[in-house]
Amino acid sequence: MSLKKISAILIVSFWAFATSTGQIKKPASEKGEPKKILFVGNSYTGGIRKAVIQLIKASPHPETQLSFITPGGKTLAFHLGNKATVAKIRTGQFDFVVLQDQSQTPAIFPDRFKKAAVALDRIIDQSGAQTVFYQTWGRRDGDKQNPKMFADFASMQKALSKSYASAARTCKATLAPVGDTWSALRQKDPKLGFALYRKDGSHPSEKGAYLAACVFYATFFKDDPRKLAFTGGLPEPEAKLIRELAAKHAPSRR
Repeated sequence: MSLKKISAILIVSFWAFATSTGQIKKPASEKGEPKKILFVGNSYTGGIRKAVIQLIKASPHPETQLSFITPGGKTLAFHLGNKATVAKIRTGQFDFVVLQDQSQTPAIFPDRFKKAAVALDRIIDQSGAQTVFYQTWGRRDGDKQNPKMFADFASMQKALSKSYASAARTCKATLAPVGDTWSALRQKDPKLGFALYRKDGSHPSEKGAYLAACVFYATFFKDDPRKLAFTGGLPEPEAKLIRELAAKHAPSRR
């Protein structure tokens, strides 16, 4: 056998070993459609759970298995130190793991957020899954607990978007631009943008949850959300506008 053939065999053997052990990870797109997805976050993730499940069940991908870890108010640093969360990531054989930090942390403490995000991403890589960062939205009237930092929605959204984008670049991960789509809707239709929130001006209403679900659908499957018939119980004109903006901002094939 020639040296050239031996080298080729060795390269193929190493690649097969590395991908099977997670040392070199195959992109989900190369493995086909995602079959198992885990969401790790808090009430901002719990608040969209129903909409995400219903939308995907009504889509051309109803067999997708979705799991959620959403204790209220928790940070990514909490999940990093939580044995149950880490074990679920390592043993769940997921295609995607979605990460969402506490709603203020990436804006106020970007270094703290990024440190936990990078550490979790490393665990996700080792499991053979891909990381998706769930970029959240600014509070409706700014951060009332930190008004000098974020007096309004726009300033808070700018900081959140910057932190999530930075983490996604560092980790070479996917970004689900829910916050950017949320911001675009507030500009396009202020009344509907106001209605994305629950009364607390922070958590997602049914309309906000539908927006997030449309963005995740485009992000996961690279499908055009404008083709979806599912409206989440919203009036069709509102649902249509949300789907259009999700298609514009999410990384779909369109």
